Amino acid sequence: METPLSETQIFAPPKYNDLTPKKLIAMFATTQPALIIIDLQNAIDVFSDHHRSNPSAEAHIAHLLDLWRKYRLPIIHVRHSSKHCASPYHAQSPYFNFKAEAMPIENETIVTKQENCGFIDTSLASILEKQHISELVICGVLINHSVDVTVRMAAALGFTVWVPHDCTAAYDMPLLNHAILNAEDVHWTFLTNLDKEYCTVCSSMDIIQSVDQHHANSPSSN
Repeated sequence: METPLSETQIFAPPKYNDLTPKKLIAMFATTQPALIIIDLQNAIDVFSDHHRSNPSAEAHIAHLLDLWRKYRLPIIHVRHSSKHCASPYHAQSPYFNFKAEAMPIENETIVTKQENCGFIDTSLASILEKQHISELVICGVLINHSVDVTVRMAAALGFTVWVPHDCTAAYDMPLLNHAILNAEDVHWTFLTNLDKEYCTVCSSMDIIQSVDQHHANSPSSN
């Protein structure tokens, strides 16, 4: 009988943990990659009654947020404001606010969207253009909803995108044939579909090591 994979094994695939220090140093071509956190609001906790993948996503995102704040890199919080009154993401919902792990602080940019994509009918593209940002680290929820479509649009607009696999999540997906695709399979299917075509899928540790290494080697840090 096979032993089930643990949560740690599921979210630590060797493929994305084999980046060498040389590759990590060259991970970003610019000095100002933006961290974009999508829909990390209290609503995600009541969004579905199904099982959710990667319960550690919020903690990993909080680590990236701390790093971006440490080095004063651009941070953009994208929040969803649903058009549907019954949605936990509706502006009048008690769950509308950001989760504690991703609560914006003073001077951090907040972009509010009403569509799944963070670029549709928002100022996101113009904000990035005004700051001459061409590289994005996109994380948040859900990988099969707003994260997926925002990554695809970002790539179409010419941005270089990284998606840390441990900084997003999915719920079990009921299928049209009445089967249920488990959350871990949804998680990795959507990431795999995005990787190499629309973005580079990596781990949060890859990004942390790369950013730390860059700033350790920069003249301003000496």
